[in-house]
Amino acid sequence: MFDLQEAYILTKTGSKGSKTYQVMIVTPFGDFALLSHVSYQENQEVVFEINDFISSEQTSLLVQQNQRNYLFLLNLFTLIIMVIAAFFATSPVTTCTFYKSIDKVFIERKSLRVNLVIEHPLKYILRFDIQEKQYKYSKLYRAVILLKSFKEIPINPQYTDERSIRYAVSRIHSFLRY
Repeated sequence: MFDLQEAYILTKTGSKGSKTYQVMIVTPFGDFALLSHVSYQENQEVVFEINDFISSEQTSLLVQQNQRNYLFLLNLFTLIIMVIAAFFATSPVTTCTFYKSIDKVFIERKSLRVNLVIEHPLKYILRFDIQEKQYKYSKLYRAVILLKSFKEIPINPQYTDERSIRYAVSRIHSFLRY
């Protein structure tokens, strides 16, 4: 910047009464702001340094400010959001299909990590059960296929509300006429 005239601290008051301080540099071409979110003391040191430079015979002055702590918090927040998004993107999707014509049931679990297909003849199905699980102050449920070998195969590994599970099981019963 050429032809500096002065430096001062601009105080901005937020809607909740919080204050931020910013160093303003006055030139014939307008006022220029340095970084905000720096403490008043740090800004005051910069203002003294700039005003001392203006009144001295020095030919150059280097003033550096950084916001590394804000960049760290921004990067940390971004990383957390990416981890949460990756978790949801890789969670499996389950499709359960009953085929009367070929006498089979297929349970497909697909995700970015896993691609699993479980296949059993319909004649091996003994019945459909609803498993419940206590979670904090409520209960969660999931539908399970019980085979004649007494092996239990969850239609969906995740637990959910009772109403939707009972509805799904009743739809399966009406389709297969159990």
